[in-house]
Amino acid sequence: MNEKPKTYIINFYAADVNLWALTRYLHDSRDIVAYWNYIPLVYCIKSYLSAAELATKLQPYFPHGFMVAEINPGNINGILPEEAWTWFYMEHHEKHELPSLAAALLGGAELPPWSRLPLPPKKP
Repeated sequence: MNEKPKTYIINFYAADVNLWALTRYLHDSRDIVAYWNYIPLVYCIKSYLSAAELATKLQPYFPHGFMVAEINPGNINGILPEEAWTWFYMEHHEKHELPSLAAALLGGAELPPWSRLPLPPKKP
């Protein structure tokens, strides 16, 4: 994919939201390139999906109101730790599953959660 993922902010009402399940989805889903959660009840994510597509996929996690809006990383400001700001400008890499050979070597067992993390960039 040549285009860069878009950056979105997700805000929501916390009542009855399973934050563990939401965070697990954001971590494991191939729809989400990267996510950020430095402010309670606010997630920033990078994805190739549109805001409407993300809202459809995220709706099951939010029994009450929520909002997905694209943000312009070149026009943001506030008071946050430095690592929170650098996330907006980092090149994140797409998530990949391990090749089927690795799954076969594991006897067809489900891969552990760490296998779903993004792979490091390839060296030139």
